[in-house]
Amino acid sequence: MGVKIKSNDDRIKAAAIAVLLLSRDQLARGRSGGLIAAALDAYRNDYAGYKTAHPKRDLAAAKDLSVFKNARQRADYERLIAAVEGLLARIERNRTQFSSLVELDNFLAFNLKTLGL
Repeated sequence: MGVKIKSNDDRIKAAAIAVLLLSRDQLARGRSGGLIAAALDAYRNDYAGYKTAHPKRDLAAAKDLSVFKNARQRADYERLIAAVEGLLARIERNRTQFSSLVELDNFLAFNLKTLGL
């Protein structure tokens, strides 16, 4: 039986940062559509590759916009950052708990899909 993932658990913020970092990589390559689910899948299934590709895995590193040459991609990514920060604040404020990592990933994907990324 799994342990509850409480609202202050580091795994929530780590998954959100992974979404940002992996989505930023895909946006910079010109890809769009399905980025959130793909980022969560890559994070869960290839954690070693994620760690290798992103030695700095914090919110400050995720906010780096220097990889974008296209203004539209930069704007899309800034919207994603704002949405993730708002979602993290909502999780903390409402003291949301998750029963598993799958439930956490589904919550993130569902709440971020409105961005159309």
